[in-house]
Amino acid sequence: MDQHTQYYAQSKIDWDNDPDPYKRRKKNIKKARKALKPARRFGFIKFNTRGQCCVSGIMLASLGPQAYDVPLIDPDTFTPVDDGRTLANQFFKDPLTGKIEPFYALSSVDTGWPMKSGYSPDLLMIYWLFSQWKMQQQQDNQSQHSVWLWKRRKIKMVPINTQAKKMPKPKLVEAMEPFYQLCLEHQGKGVEISEFKNFQTGEVDICTIQLDLRHMRYLEEQSQPSFDGTPSEGQGRNA
Repeated sequence: MDQHTQYYAQSKIDWDNDPDPYKRRKKNIKKARKALKPARRFGFIKFNTRGQCCVSGIMLASLGPQAYDVPLIDPDTFTPVDDGRTLANQFFKDPLTGKIEPFYALSSVDTGWPMKSGYSPDLLMIYWLFSQWKMQQQQDNQSQHSVWLWKRRKIKMVPINTQAKKMPKPKLVEAMEPFYQLCLEHQGKGVEISEFKNFQTGEVDICTIQLDLRHMRYLEEQSQPSFDGTPSEGQGRNA
């Protein structure tokens, strides 16, 4: 089976095979954009219902829960990646919290306002390729601009490594610091702490503290001495 037919049977896109990688990418970006444009009627978005494909109008829930559980395609080789990335965890999972969230298409593919509708799996795979090609194109344009500045203006663009500024803690968090330290000391003893870091800043954005009072009571009752001087066992369970 042809590698293009396997993943793009519904989209029917004949990807360009120009030997020049820059021209090939430019042509494929144009084809992908055309395929991803939302269907319109009298100038308005035709399919803009939650859970609907903005191009074909099909209801995505009818495709089944495994429809998006397919590996991503390498934008250069058109072969599936082997690092575990899929359409599902790429577009429907918050990278910060790990929670499932919906994907909304944009009214002009990569610009415009977010719609209520999205893409079917085959079109979402095209959107993935489109976004990767656009990113590569931007990187190439930046490199070419740097070369032009050096040749014409003798200006060399040197990357500057700056350390991210550490944001101060909110005043309420500082006031709760003794409570937080106490929870740290008793973590695993009825206290569970979960922290979610921002991958861009490296700082904690969300912190949750869960107190299991039942487990705390049980540990306290187990530590109490019995009449014979030994810790009680199971005394508090029947209390």
